[in-house]
Amino acid sequence: MMGWTRRIAPVAARMMTWEVTTAFDGTLTETELQKRFDEDCRNAFGANPVDGKCAKNRVFFWPLVSFNASDGRKHRYLVSIANEPLECYRKKIDCCLPRQIALYAIADKILRGGWNGVECSKCDDMCAGHAEDCAENGNLMLVALWKSVLYILVFAKGRLCHWSEEFGYGDCIDERCRNRVKRFKSFLKTDELFASSGLFGEICICCDETWNMKTLFQLGAKDPFWNGLDLDECQSMKPCEKRRWSMCALMLLSLGLLLAMFFGRSVVMHPNKDIPAVELSSPAARDLELLAWAEGHRDLLPAKWNLGRASVAYDEMSGSRRTSRSACDSLECKLLGIVGGRVALMKTAMGETKTLSVGDSLLSYRVKEIGGNEVVLRCGRKEVRYEIESPKVSSIVTVGAR
Repeated sequence: MMGWTRRIAPVAARMMTWEVTTAFDGTLTETELQKRFDEDCRNAFGANPVDGKCAKNRVFFWPLVSFNASDGRKHRYLVSIANEPLECYRKKIDCCLPRQIALYAIADKILRGGWNGVECSKCDDMCAGHAEDCAENGNLMLVALWKSVLYILVFAKGRLCHWSEEFGYGDCIDERCRNRVKRFKSFLKTDELFASSGLFGEICICCDETWNMKTLFQLGAKDPFWNGLDLDECQSMKPCEKRRWSMCALMLLSLGLLLAMFFGRSVVMHPNKDIPAVELSSPAARDLELLAWAEGHRDLLPAKWNLGRASVAYDEMSGSRRTSRSACDSLECKLLGIVGGRVALMKTAMGETKTLSVGDSLLSYRVKEIGGNEVVLRCGRKEVRYEIESPKVSSIVTVGAR
């Protein structure tokens, strides 16, 4: 059973809380977030985290909390970037998460009343609160010193709302740490969100004395907040994920064969004409085909799966694509659904159902991108975006020449 468990690697990463204000009904796309973050915090993580080797690592914006303020809608994000190269993890690891999410697991234990407090270091009046206090209302300020980094996590009503990391501290909680926490507590009293949340329990721990940080990381990775997040998102499946899909398809196929053999023998053992023959439905077989297509085993699929997938002509000698302007007319299609974020089911105006992956063709259009609930098709300089909620085209964008 261990082979089916998702493998998650703890990696060195940097994280911080970043706030952006919009209109009361405003939202931001990831592109807009990246642009505004570059304007506000251009050097927040340093120029090149590890001697330039991690400059290509992607910056992620994970939503924390959103609330109305006096000047608009405030959105707070947990901004994160890996601080080491991630290519070495892809062959055997499903996803990468910051190793400091072990602190999230500690805070969760405190909020649930399950922290034994052995590693809790009470320094004067710095940690005046107790675990029992914050367990009642879900408000907690966790201060942690780990490998000379001072972390401050704030939970409001059981939800993570703030994460800060400051480097250059010592190996024990000293006067400098106390002064920093004192200034932060002044911020809690004036912040528009935290000031109205009530009292906060205050706990301080020294993680260098905690022996089970690896176990706490695995516990934190199972929390719904981190489930599905990955510092190493790839356009295609990772090798370990492909192997798991292949095993699932193989097991489903084996189960289908066993069921067919069982029902087949049952019919032979009961030759009574009044007993109708058992009919096996086809959806299970189609599910197997979907899995095989997403996995890339296209040589195992029926020929019908390949019909209509090569409508864009290619020059065999030069490899160049030949697409006329007139071929990029309006495309009347409906997005039926998305399987695993990688396979899109679309219905054409002629009533045909097409199963498409990134790079596949539909008439003169090519699938450029498949998201959680949308598909982007491209023909020449025209891009067409389809969404699941509506059968109509939601947007058409003309981009510059290649």
